[in-house]
Amino acid sequence: MKTRLMKKAGAAIMSAAMLLNGAVYSTSTVTAADAPLKYEFEDAKVTGTITVEKDSNASGGSALKMTDSGSIELKVTVDKQGPYKLTFYVFGIGTDKQQNLSINGVTQGALGIPEGSDYKAVTLSSIMLKKGENTITIDKSWGWSQFDYLEVSSMDNLTIKANQTTPVDQLATVETQSLMAYLAENYGKHIISGQQEIYSGGPHGLETEFEYLKNTTGHYPAIRGFDYGNFCCPLYGSDDGSTDRIIDWVKNKGGIATASYHINVPKDFANYKIGTKLDWSLSTYGAKDTDFSPSKAATPGTKENEYYLSTLKTLAKEFNKLEAQGIPVIWRPLHEAEGGGGEKESWFWWGREGSEAYKKLWIYTYKTLTGDLKCHNLIWEWNSYNYANSTNWYPGDAYVDIIGYDKYNCTVYLEENGWQPSLRHDDSAISSTFYGIMDKYNSQKMIAMAENDCFSTVDNLTSENAGWLYFCTWYDGGSDNINFLSNPVFNTKEDTIAMYQSEYCITLDELPKDLYSKEGITPPDPSKTTTTTTTTSDPNATTTTTAYKFEIQKKTVSIPEKPDNAIGKEMVIDITGAPSASIGGAIGFGTTADDWKNIEWKGNADKDGKLEVVVDLADMPDTFKTCEVHVWWSNVWNAATEKAIDKDYKIDSCEVKYLIGGDVIEATKLGDANCDDGVDMADVVMVMQALANPNKYGMKGTDEHHITEQGLANADVDTSVKGVTSNDALKIQEFLLGKIKAL
Repeated sequence: MKTRLMKKAGAAIMSAAMLLNGAVYSTSTVTAADAPLKYEFEDAKVTGTITVEKDSNASGGSALKMTDSGSIELKVTVDKQGPYKLTFYVFGIGTDKQQNLSINGVTQGALGIPEGSDYKAVTLSSIMLKKGENTITIDKSWGWSQFDYLEVSSMDNLTIKANQTTPVDQLATVETQSLMAYLAENYGKHIISGQQEIYSGGPHGLETEFEYLKNTTGHYPAIRGFDYGNFCCPLYGSDDGSTDRIIDWVKNKGGIATASYHINVPKDFANYKIGTKLDWSLSTYGAKDTDFSPSKAATPGTKENEYYLSTLKTLAKEFNKLEAQGIPVIWRPLHEAEGGGGEKESWFWWGREGSEAYKKLWIYTYKTLTGDLKCHNLIWEWNSYNYANSTNWYPGDAYVDIIGYDKYNCTVYLEENGWQPSLRHDDSAISSTFYGIMDKYNSQKMIAMAENDCFSTVDNLTSENAGWLYFCTWYDGGSDNINFLSNPVFNTKEDTIAMYQSEYCITLDELPKDLYSKEGITPPDPSKTTTTTTTTSDPNATTTTTAYKFEIQKKTVSIPEKPDNAIGKEMVIDITGAPSASIGGAIGFGTTADDWKNIEWKGNADKDGKLEVVVDLADMPDTFKTCEVHVWWSNVWNAATEKAIDKDYKIDSCEVKYLIGGDVIEATKLGDANCDDGVDMADVVMVMQALANPNKYGMKGTDEHHITEQGLANADVDTSVKGVTSNDALKIQEFLLGKIKAL
């Protein structure tokens, strides 16, 4: 079963406020040369249950208290059109709060209000004001808040910049550096188009959004979004083809890949036994539904760490495959950790223990993937919000390449609808959020719209000078309220056409041929980062050695003609490496990147460093005359440092052998993998278990309910391939759903 990557109710509560009529009690003018102009909130026009309260801590002796409902309205008059900074002096009563802000009827997103009893400055940068009178409206959204005063100041010299535009990983591949350089070249000059693909098994096909864009606009997006959550989940996950689709998108189509990581954990982790398979319904990525500890996940020796590290190892194998083919990925794990703002409002398990635990987990993830697991093809993107305390969640400049923001401002929470989610078209460029984030992180990183409902319009983006690096619209979830691409309440066809056909927006066909091979890129120098110094028995002497740098090896193997009485084939691989080393890789075959497949293998060398691995080639069609043996890792675990140390190795020989044998087992009932004389979902599960964990559920598995030889014969329903593969499970599912009439 696949995880449904649906957006959270309440994600990015950014509301378009209602404009109110009536007299305004405070009006002033600010010019570019003026000092910030001050407005007392107690002088504003208010509605609902908002009251004026005496407060000796307030600048004017009084403040506004917003409780259950209402709006606040101020008028500001400026002498010229342009960007302005608005600074609100406020605090949230009890916990962090957020209210809806609009300027002249256009939403500016959520006004995040920090908890406190003293008024704190909340600054929104690059608010576009027109010449003359402007209406600033704050509508009740969530929580009680108190407002002291507002300052308005000009921002004439607004500049989009990012000081750090090379990968933080010093061993980043040439392709990764090249992609990063291309992003930096276009930052603030163009916006790069992007689209998230739907999850496997969703309400429509994986290409639906992309063909919609092509048919509507004549263009594909430059960036395609993927997710490795299903692939890497130890509970129920399996190969959903994400890696193959990334290879196709980048190598064959010339696009850019980004990936997120909705990785599930058991709801009842305290009673979970590592290695146990669970149904999807017993897992979650939510913060409220699990006892899984993110701080323990980043602490070696804990059960949580054993679980989380296993997901990273699975993931790293896929990244290593991509790196071997020269493919970088904009990698966005552990996203939206801050959730609704503050320390306790995260939507996801990785943020459930607050910012300190989250930063520890992010840094652990970075160091594990780049250091221990040798993934050097990643551009690390971290999600921020624009709340007062969002910087508390920032892992640091050394661990982040790009800062992303997830924009969902067409979902609003209105008093007249009982504070339930409502949809309104809102194509604001939310430039205040863009510049607010840029300011929070001192213009160090490029800022992207990592997810979005509405991608705004070219006119709004350019007029507000909102320099988002790229957008990546979330997929159509199957109903109007989550069809983020095609529902006109989010993106009209007219706006979609205008965006994709504009000079400002970069599409797939406009990406350069040298996207991954730009001139002037210096290959990484391992000696600068892998040299270690060890102290000898002589305290005055040291010995400096350069650590071995692992390299993937490939060996092409010819496949002999198949004998008439052959019932299968296998590959025998002999390797010499370090004593007791863990060595693994794959046997690859295919004609193009689009149809390339890998059969993975692994083993441990003996005390003399010798390893022989026998790999079943049942998944390889007999039409192939050659294949490739790849070695993806060779390392020895260092218990003292709790790290895997890369070790040298050599492929001694590789040989394909045929299994010659006796009677052929005929199917008794096609599809009946568990031999219970019926065909149902239990047979699909049996096939997938046998493939995913052959040691336990394969024909010679240890589990009492493992698949039998007869079960394998019954399960082999895909006539295009000899032997049982995941395609057989898919065929049985299609039969059960009525998509095919017979097996």
